[in-house]
Amino acid sequence: MPIAKVNGVEVEFEPGMTVLQVAERAGEEIPRFCYHERLSIAGNCRMCLVEVKPGPPKPQASCALPAAEGQEIFTDTPMVKKAREGVMEFLLINHPLDCPICDQGGECDLQDQAMGYGRDGSRYAENKRAVEEKNMGPTIKTFMTRCIQCTRCVRFVTEVAGVPDIGMISRGEDAEITTYLEKAVDSELSGNVNDLCPVGALTHRPWQYHYRPWELKKTETIDVMDALGSNI
Repeated sequence: MPIAKVNGVEVEFEPGMTVLQVAERAGEEIPRFCYHERLSIAGNCRMCLVEVKPGPPKPQASCALPAAEGQEIFTDTPMVKKAREGVMEFLLINHPLDCPICDQGGECDLQDQAMGYGRDGSRYAENKRAVEEKNMGPTIKTFMTRCIQCTRCVRFVTEVAGVPDIGMISRGEDAEITTYLEKAVDSELSGNVNDLCPVGALTHRPWQYHYRPWELKKTETIDVMDALGSNI
């Protein structure tokens, strides 16, 4: 098996693995928003930047970079930290300060990463943009102003659910994720995008404002409404 170095520690990996997977095999935690192990790679949130040698003298997105024999990967250099802080600052330019009323508060990836890479203040004085809410059906409550365009929901609905109902329209600052033809997502897997969303853009409509994540506990059980008795 090929061997790469992660922060000076040699790690064996299987051919075809990405730099992010190799780093995680070495026990290093790489921040990410758009990457998910069950979905195709988009590489558009740029949070998983690492330094790689041999390679250009700039940070590289580890989720989309194939690992190679003899590669040296650095996840905690000053260059990497500065790059991740810059990405976080860009992500927070338009993100509203909704944490006290947001249903995702307490289990939000953006909150967690902002603790590690966020600045204590913003250098931007422009008004935050606002995005119209969408009708995505009876289970999905949308707050699209919070969306960071990670496209996890788009890839899940297209690749896993098999119904290309959600997509991104417009470009640049006007880009937004919406349902085509302004209709509800009619897949039986549509509720899963609420759990997949790393921020509070898509939350559970039936439970809106009813609980906080730390008030829940995990229990393995079966779905009583399902004739198959699926595990939930």
